[in-house]
Amino acid sequence: MNQIGKNMTLQKKIYQKIKYNVLQRHIYGITSPLRVTPDFLVIGSKRCGTTSLYEYLGEHPCIKKSSHDHIGFFDDNFHLGINFYKSFFPTIFEKIIFQIKNGMYLNYDVTSTYIHNTTTSKRVFETLPKIKIIAIIRNPIDRAYSEYNVNKEINPKIEPFEIFVEKEIEEISNKEESENNRFLSNKNKYLERGLWFEQLEPWFKLFPKQNILILSTEDFGKDSNHIFNIIFKFLNLKKFLIENPKKLRKANYPKLDQKTREKLIDFYKSYNLKFYNLVGKDFQWEK
Repeated sequence: MNQIGKNMTLQKKIYQKIKYNVLQRHIYGITSPLRVTPDFLVIGSKRCGTTSLYEYLGEHPCIKKSSHDHIGFFDDNFHLGINFYKSFFPTIFEKIIFQIKNGMYLNYDVTSTYIHNTTTSKRVFETLPKIKIIAIIRNPIDRAYSEYNVNKEINPKIEPFEIFVEKEIEEISNKEESENNRFLSNKNKYLERGLWFEQLEPWFKLFPKQNILILSTEDFGKDSNHIFNIIFKFLNLKKFLIENPKKLRKANYPKLDQKTREKLIDFYKSYNLKFYNLVGKDFQWEK
């Protein structure tokens, strides 16, 4: 790139930062240097329960709920700079007042797409190397079928789920056989989003294992308050009862065809085993 091109790129970046930090974020952007960054992240794919965690974690007296979920700074908005990110969180003074009142202060960012690529994990580590990571995951078959049915409600004319299964299994197999073995290249893929080892291994390579908590949607559905208290313990907080937590964005759809399920059980078996070994837990998704 010549000097003129470099100058134009620099001017574009400056313009974007002014546009989004000042014109869009207003007073929050202007005061961003006086604002804090989050203490922990909640990552996970669609249809795994991140929305429920976002809604209910802030009920703990020592946790301050973030302004909204899916901020997406470390993937889509990283070029806007750290002050843009900080504009979504409380000021240092608000934190001090909160700490005096409640004894402790924690804030969080819930963005389900953070889990999907290695660039995001590297950006998080370089920016917030001591942050804690909570990943909520789900049986990849149920996750894929759930997302498909949500999309089918929006577009009833999409192809049957079985067609997507056949296409994606072939595509993933071709990727494995090629030299350029890259997963998660298309955000609209259903099966790839359930390859938990491929998505979480980069985080385990960068962050200490004790700073990563892996939860499952299935366990959360069985006893949500037990899972909330596992989270609070991970964050060094006292136990707390969340009153009447409800599963949010619950969808009802036809049962998955058994032959398709068995096909997917066979497909995911080796991937799940690698994931179980990574986190030291067998989620028994093959049953």
